[in-house]
Amino acid sequence: MKISFGIIVVDGMPFIRHQLELLYPHAHQIIICEGGDDIWKKLHGHRNSQDETIDFIQSFPDPENKIEFIQKKWRDKNHMCHEYSKRVTGDIVWHIDVDEFVDPAHIPYLISLFKKFPEYDAMAIPQIVFWGDAHTVIGAQNGTPKKWSWKWFHIDRIYRYKNGMYVHHIPQRGYYDPISKQVVQGRPFPPQFFIDRGIYTYHFSYVLPQSVLIKMKYYNERLPNCIKDGWFDNVFMKFKENREKWIASHFDVQPINPETKQNYPYRIKPLDHPLPRCLKGLEEDIQKEVQP
Repeated sequence: MKISFGIIVVDGMPFIRHQLELLYPHAHQIIICEGGDDIWKKLHGHRNSQDETIDFIQSFPDPENKIEFIQKKWRDKNHMCHEYSKRVTGDIVWHIDVDEFVDPAHIPYLISLFKKFPEYDAMAIPQIVFWGDAHTVIGAQNGTPKKWSWKWFHIDRIYRYKNGMYVHHIPQRGYYDPISKQVVQGRPFPPQFFIDRGIYTYHFSYVLPQSVLIKMKYYNERLPNCIKDGWFDNVFMKFKENREKWIASHFDVQPINPETKQNYPYRIKPLDHPLPRCLKGLEEDIQKEVQP
């Protein structure tokens, strides 16, 4: 089965470099929608990446002509996802958040599941979400105050492609039917398919200071006042000096979940296993960025 990867990105360094290097050998097609949406433009006064993202993508070796690079005046992230979805020519459409990584060694197994189990059409690989550096992860309360979840199961990124239906980014997620104008939820594979083999998505969403600051501004624009005053300076930027104390005291590090609009407590703890070997270069780049 052929994989079409869809990437939405703005100011995506160093993540985009490692994504393309890891994904290219497994791709039938890589469609990259670059640039900020209307909220980004309102916050920053420009739409296109100001770091090396564009130069890197345009200079990336593409001997098999797999990469399609698109820049438009994007309304929102759904608009970007709909754009690449319309261009899909593969059997599987795989949405890539630029700071989320899967060990490519698992890709053949994941695709084989679509062949073996036609009753399922969506995958939400359990995520490990990093906070502060590449060695610390974040968890949230799950159900009861004493039960904590360190794996996140609800973010479906991989779909069996269906003609005329687009991937939708912002919840609810799933296929967007342009005729009914409804989002159709995929039938997800059970998480056990991934857990039993130790397959996880490594999501470095709260690691690089500049990207976290931008993310918080973006969330606060989408959901006004969702970020606690002073959170970036007084919590996130104090992580390095307080890491061990916060882990021991179960300090709540997160302001709010902008997707659910609820403020569950969030704890941090050390990652309990090494990162996949393929992410060693990314780990080194992250370490350079978070050094004082």
